[in-house]
Amino acid sequence: MAGFVGLWQVAQQWPVWTGFGLASAAVGLALKPGRSALMARAGRSVLAAGPVRYSLAHLDSLDPTAFELAICSLLRRDGLAAQHVGRAGDKGADVLVVDGSRRRVVVQCKRLRPDRRVGDQDVQRVNGTYRHDHGAEFAVIVTTGGFTTAARASGPRYGIHLVDRDALERWAVLGEPLYRILRIPDARARSGRRSPGSWRARRSLG
Repeated sequence: MAGFVGLWQVAQQWPVWTGFGLASAAVGLALKPGRSALMARAGRSVLAAGPVRYSLAHLDSLDPTAFELAICSLLRRDGLAAQHVGRAGDKGADVLVVDGSRRRVVVQCKRLRPDRRVGDQDVQRVNGTYRHDHGAEFAVIVTTGGFTTAARASGPRYGIHLVDRDALERWAVLGEPLYRILRIPDARARSGRRSPGSWRARRSLG
């Protein structure tokens, strides 16, 4: 009660300043929820500084095209010149790469449920196109799921490296370079340096 009496006396003595203070407080209270919402929205939309990394839960939530773009970003993080080319009629190539040894590489992306498996027919399809249609030296199939026994048997025979969910976690979540996981020799990928330019700046697809 004494506090209200004191506030009333202050208001009587300095009415203009009291009114200004009360108005400012009201505006601040009105804006606080909006400011909090704005900060929360900014926190959700702005990526944290540092190397590109994705959780498996995030990769699982992406549609196939967004998954291909995420894989392209991870390849660039490893210092590889990568270009997203996935579209209808892509002949088994979702991302095309030129690595530090000037080799062309085809990357096929399969965004599946964790319990699903890439079959041997998918391996055969990539095998039929990556050399003749894309001029690649080898190919990589990346999936959020796994591979059938037949696919695991035929992939290495055809020069196709297989990246299952466990390997994807090492690459996307833990930040280990893909070439190190697959034991592919390449000076730039081993060092983890970023590519200094775009795909076209490094080498033309034509």
